[in-house]
Amino acid sequence: MLTDQEIERANAQLAQFRTDDELSRILDQYAVLIESYKRLKSDYEEEREAREKYKRMARDQERNPFVLVLVDGDGYVFKDSLLGKRTDGGSEAAQLLNDEVKASLRRRGLEHCQVMIRIYANVHGLSKALSKMGVVSTESRSMAPFIASFNRSYGLTEFIDAGQLKENADFKLRALLRLYAENSQCKHIYFAACHDVGYISELTPYTGHSSRFTLVDAPGVRFHDEFRKLGMGIEEFRNVFRDTPIDTALPYRNAGGVNGVNGVYGGASTEKPTLSAAKTAASASSSGRKEDEKKGEKKDARKDDKKAPCVFYAMGKCRYNTECRMSHASPPSDANSDAGHSTGWVPSGSPPGTPTTPGASVDAPGPLANLPRKVNVPRGYVPVNCDDHRLDCYLEPVTTAVETRLRKRIEQKKLCNAYHLANFCGSGDRCEFDHEPLEADLLAALERLARAHPCPRRGACRVEGCTHGHICQNLKCRYHGGKEYCRIPPAAHSEIYATARYAPSTDKHGKPVGTKTSDSGVSSSMSSSYGAALYGYD
Repeated sequence: MLTDQEIERANAQLAQFRTDDELSRILDQYAVLIESYKRLKSDYEEEREAREKYKRMARDQERNPFVLVLVDGDGYVFKDSLLGKRTDGGSEAAQLLNDEVKASLRRRGLEHCQVMIRIYANVHGLSKALSKMGVVSTESRSMAPFIASFNRSYGLTEFIDAGQLKENADFKLRALLRLYAENSQCKHIYFAACHDVGYISELTPYTGHSSRFTLVDAPGVRFHDEFRKLGMGIEEFRNVFRDTPIDTALPYRNAGGVNGVNGVYGGASTEKPTLSAAKTAASASSSGRKEDEKKGEKKDARKDDKKAPCVFYAMGKCRYNTECRMSHASPPSDANSDAGHSTGWVPSGSPPGTPTTPGASVDAPGPLANLPRKVNVPRGYVPVNCDDHRLDCYLEPVTTAVETRLRKRIEQKKLCNAYHLANFCGSGDRCEFDHEPLEADLLAALERLARAHPCPRRGACRVEGCTHGHICQNLKCRYHGGKEYCRIPPAAHSEIYATARYAPSTDKHGKPVGTKTSDSGVSSSMSSSYGAALYGYD
């Protein structure tokens, strides 16, 4: 039996236990532990499902690997021999292009990949240009049989018409490049649009990724040096694309002077050079031979002179300074004197008072300062530079308000460029375009608009009163450092904008001004009046 002390001690312990909450704390901790376990189990199951899903995706992506070939069809044009075969040429072009790509893939260990080819081009404009060269027929869609055969040759090969609007092909190529650049199924990208520096911004984020990108070069493509700085692989496809650029199928300049004869005067010219002109030419020729014989530092000077002038340096905006690959030689009028037009030479038959030095536009901006003025161009002649590339006379700037007025006038009825700018229209009263008088400011705006369209004869043109453009006077175009689209061929932007001499002009049939044509019988007086308004003649 318990003693009284033991009973009292037991009562005290019982009272203490009843007041102590230790058991409730243990139970609460146990409940928290269960909730934590439930959350941990849920996170583990989600992570396991995500990992399994990733494994399945990885297996699917490795199941159909491919390489992408992006081609700007306006710059990378297939060989004439392929385009001329029409249907047969399309399938042959597709096979040759696939063979070129697969040969490159074997060197990279990617021969198991499928080849996806996407070519975008302005088919209407391309067909028109090729038809003028005699490669395809004159139909507006003369390339349709070639393209249809190309597309059905391989399942993943497509030649797509991007439409006639500006920059359509660029827009599509940029979108595809951004889509597939981060696609794990796309193992490699061949980019064939390196003639246009506008794509540099899209490729810059992938600089140095030679294992991911290959830039495609071709003999007929002006591969821009900016693409070489990207650190990507470069391969040349020689068997597929043209050997010469499509915009230089016609020469930019006369290789042998006017009408194929060396010198200032053409072989078919009806006028003979004056005695002073002959002496000047002989002196210039002798001086040229002596300079060619000099050695040492003058050799380097001649090498630098061959570089195209830097238009940004002339405007004081060149960021490359001494590292620029273009020429930073100053373009004062003295340099033009060496080109041969400050020797006192005046073309025979020029109007009285014709200046001995072609007038330069001293108030014109930057590289346009050396372009001649209309009033300084002798009648029956056209200005050319030292490379025999035809130059256009300086065009005065036009305000936005004047451009808007001209646009509204054109919306009513299209204007006749030949009538308004050259003062002569061969269609006469049958012409479907507007012959109503134009204000002087609208006339200047119309000439600037007409000069924005390149001449099909390029720099070799000698046609009296030609209203097309032979050089670019828009300093906001992308080839002059701006952002505006330009129709003038890229090579014409690097020409020297300084008049070296005046070459005799011809009619549209290539005959010198002053003789009758074979079909229309237009006399020399009419041919001269054809260029009177354009060149400022009386």
